[in-house]
Amino acid sequence: MKTAVITGGNGGIGKATATQLAKKGYRVIVHGREPEKTKQAVNEIVSASGNKNVEYVIADISSIAGMKALAEEIKQKTDTINALVLSTGVILNKHILSIDGLELGFVIQYLSRFAAVHFLMDELKKGKARIVHVAAPTLKKATIHFDNLALKGEFTMMKAMGQEMLANHLMTQEFAKRIPANEMVMNIFHVGIAKTGIANQAGFMFKALVNMFGTSPDKACSNAVYLASDDTVNFTGYFLDKPGKPQHKIKVAHDAVMASKLWDRSLELLKQAV
Repeated sequence: MKTAVITGGNGGIGKATATQLAKKGYRVIVHGREPEKTKQAVNEIVSASGNKNVEYVIADISSIAGMKALAEEIKQKTDTINALVLSTGVILNKHILSIDGLELGFVIQYLSRFAAVHFLMDELKKGKARIVHVAAPTLKKATIHFDNLALKGEFTMMKAMGQEMLANHLMTQEFAKRIPANEMVMNIFHVGIAKTGIANQAGFMFKALVNMFGTSPDKACSNAVYLASDDTVNFTGYFLDKPGKPQHKIKVAHDAVMASKLWDRSLELLKQAV
């Protein structure tokens, strides 16, 4: 039985993806921060899929210590991961610093994902894993603010979102450069406008847009399920830029120097837990 791990899997796209993979017969390990919500999500996934091989781990990945704790919890449950769906996400309209002194959106949306891959590398390699980012296109003029990753004194919601989205694309690009496709693959897909809880902390206009045009998580997760489980996914470093259209993909190709620099800086950050 193949094992899939879903970070941020107790709601929205993560939960919908977990449900679909459970229906395909995967053993599914769902990560969440809130115990009761996560337990309830697992019960609902089991009920909807008919698959009892669904478990959960609880971890607060807003800190680097929490990211390490998440990896250790997963290691206690499995030594092999065949699919890792990175679905942690948040949209913040105000500046919040994490316990490690980083902008909270960057921590949850990007660094926790990098940490999951880094700390679970052995288990992922053993399972020849398919790693999937739930994401969005990069924003125009987005960059990585290496001299001020926390965006202290210069935070805007769009600047933060731009940095976080670009970081996940750069991670995908650099991973494909460093890890051969016959060992593991990592790809990223545009989830589109989906009706999930991620908009709750965003502004009124964003929430209105989601309510008007958003699709259900069950529909929005189709590319995640495809990238995580389809036998034809032997490619790596690609962005599926059309929601619901897995055949449409483009190679992720941003600044190679920036991608390498972000990878190295991320490794440094993971060593600096408070």
